[in-house]
Amino acid sequence: MKRPKVSVIVSVYNTEKYVQKCIDSILNQTYPNIELILIDDCSVDNSREILRKYKNKSNVILIENKKNSGLSYSRNVGLKNSTGEFIGYIDSDDYIDPDYYEKLVESIIEKQADIAVCDMKLYYEKTNTYQISHGCEGTDKIDFINNGLAASACNKLFKRNIIEKYPFAEGKVNEDIAVVIPALVDAKKIAYVPDVYYYYVQRDNSIQNSSFSEKRFDIFIGVNSTLKRIEHHKDYELYKDAIVYNQIICLFIYVFPKIDNYQLRKKYIKKFAELSIDYNVRQNRYFWKFLSSMNFKSRIYYKLLFKFVYTKHYSLASLFISFLNFFKKNLKRKIIPSIDMEKLISLAQKNQKMKEIISISVVVPNYNYERYLEERLYSILSQKVKIFEILLLDDCSTDSSRKKIDDLVKKLSPYITIKKVYNEQNSGSAFKQWEKGFQLAKGQYIWIAEADDYCDKNMLKYLVRPIKKNKNVMISYCDTAFIDGVGKMILPSIKNEIDIMKTGHWDHNFVNSGVDEIQHYSFLNCTIANVSSTLIKNGNYQEYFKLSGEFKQSGDWLFYVNIMQHGDIAYNTKTLNYYRVHGNNVSSIMKKDAHLKEIKRIHHYINEKFPFDSFQKKEIKKRYSFLEKVWNLKK
Repeated sequence: MKRPKVSVIVSVYNTEKYVQKCIDSILNQTYPNIELILIDDCSVDNSREILRKYKNKSNVILIENKKNSGLSYSRNVGLKNSTGEFIGYIDSDDYIDPDYYEKLVESIIEKQADIAVCDMKLYYEKTNTYQISHGCEGTDKIDFINNGLAASACNKLFKRNIIEKYPFAEGKVNEDIAVVIPALVDAKKIAYVPDVYYYYVQRDNSIQNSSFSEKRFDIFIGVNSTLKRIEHHKDYELYKDAIVYNQIICLFIYVFPKIDNYQLRKKYIKKFAELSIDYNVRQNRYFWKFLSSMNFKSRIYYKLLFKFVYTKHYSLASLFISFLNFFKKNLKRKIIPSIDMEKLISLAQKNQKMKEIISISVVVPNYNYERYLEERLYSILSQKVKIFEILLLDDCSTDSSRKKIDDLVKKLSPYITIKKVYNEQNSGSAFKQWEKGFQLAKGQYIWIAEADDYCDKNMLKYLVRPIKKNKNVMISYCDTAFIDGVGKMILPSIKNEIDIMKTGHWDHNFVNSGVDEIQHYSFLNCTIANVSSTLIKNGNYQEYFKLSGEFKQSGDWLFYVNIMQHGDIAYNTKTLNYYRVHGNNVSSIMKKDAHLKEIKRIHHYINEKFPFDSFQKKEIKKRYSFLEKVWNLKK
C-alpha cells in the first residue's frame, strides 16, 4: 500500500554553510514518499550551486526566483508547486531527525488529526549546546496555541487542506503566525509527537537573533491578521488572550530588557504601547497567570512596569527596566529571616492543608549543624508544594543536634509526617546517609536537603513543573548561590563555575535527555553544584551509592551521572538553592592531588559507558592542565 506523499518546502537564501545538511536530513528520512521542493531566493553565496546538485533527483523540484522576494513569497510558490497530501516546512539552516516525517505521518493517521506537532531542539551554534523547547504543554487545543512555538511552521506537519487556506504575508517578519495559528484553530484534531525533534539552529546573524529593530513590530501586523482569521471561532476570546500573551506580551517581557540604550528603549516602549493599546494587555488572563507564578516583588515590578507603559510614562518604564537590570547584577541581600518554633508550626499547618501534586520525601542529613536546623526546617516547610514526609538523619553529632531534633519532631509531628533516624556510630560518609534516606523514603521523588543549606520558598514549585509534564525526569534541579554562616550572599550564581566550557547551556531552562547531558556537558565536570538543589526520582540505587562511596570528593558527580542515564534531566535557571560555605563542611576540606585522581577515575568510568570523541578528550586534557596549574600540582 502506497503511503501518502509528504511535500517538504525549503526556501533558501545565503545559507551555504547549512543547506546541504538540511537537505540531506530530509532526503535521508525513513519515510519513503517525500517530495522536496527547494526554492532559491536569489542567493549571492554558493547556495544556488549546492541546490543544483540535487535537481536531477526524481523527488526534488528546484525553483529559482527571478528576484529576491523573501521567505513568505518562496513558501507560497513552494506550496503552489507541491503535490503532497501533507505539507511540511523546513528552514534551510535547520535539520531534522531521520524518522521525523515517519513519526509525524503515523501520528496524524493513527489519531485522525489534521496537524502533527513535535518538540524543537534549539542548537546554539556559538556554544555548541542544545536546549529543548516543547511544542505543546498539554492535550487541549488551547495548549498548542498558548505555546511559544505555536506560530512556527517548522515543527509541524499539516494536511494540505488545512494549510493552503492562508497564504504567508509577503515582506514581513514573523510571517508564520497568521498562517499557522489559524490552521491550529481550524484543525479538528492536533497530534503531539514526542521523542522526535526539529533542530533549530541559532545563528548570531539570523533574523530572530539579530538586535531589536523596527522590523520586530511586524508582529503586530501578524497578530491582527491572525485575529481577523479566527474571529468566528466560539473560543475566540480565549485564543486571543493566548496569542497576545505569547506574541506581544512576551516580546516586551523578554526582549525589551535586552535593549541596552535607555533612549532607544524608551522610543520602542512608546511605539509598543501605541500598537498594543487595543489588546487590553493588563487584563490578559495569561499575563495574570504569568504574574501568579512570580514572587511578590516580581509581581509588583511587572504591574508597575505595565502601568507606566499604558499611562504613557515611557521614561519611567525605561528607567524601571534599567533599575531592574542594575539590581539583578548588583543586589546582595541577607537570605534568611528570623525564625521561631511558632512560625514552624504555622507553616506545618499550612502544608498539611495543601493538595499533593507528587509525593516528595525530604531527607535531612545532619552532623553537628544544630544551629542551622530550625532555618533548614523553615525553608522546607515554606515550600509552595506539599511535603509528603521529612526524615531527619543524624550521624552521631557531638553538639546538641539530637536534643534540637527531638524538640522539632515533638512539636511538628501533629501537623506533618516527620521522623528522626539516629545512627549508633558515625557512618563516615555522606553517601551512606543519602543511601539510608533513599531506603527509608516512601515518596516518588527525594529531596536531599542538607541540614546546613537553605532555599527559596518557591524552589520545589519550579522543580516539580517539568516532572508534572514528563514522568521520565530522573533529576530536576536549579541554580545555586553561596551564602555565608549568617546567611548573607557570597556568590549569586554557580553557573559560571559549572559551565567551564562556556557553552551557555545553563542560561536557559531545559529538559534534556540524560545521556545527551552526559555526552555534551557532564562528561567533563560535575554540573550539579549541590544535592540540596535537586529532586531525584526514587529508586533502588544501592549499586550507585556503593560506587560513589569509594570517592571522598567527587562521588556526587558519579552518582548524578549514573542516575541521569536512565531518563531525562530538568534544569531551572532561577537561583533557588543556597549552599552554605563555612569552616566545617566537607567541601572546604580537600586534598587536591587525591581530588584530581578521583576526577580521572570518573572520566575513565564515563568513557567506558560513553566513549569519548576527540573534542571531549581535548577538553578533558585542558581541564587536567588547568587543575594542575591552579592547585600547584606536579604532572
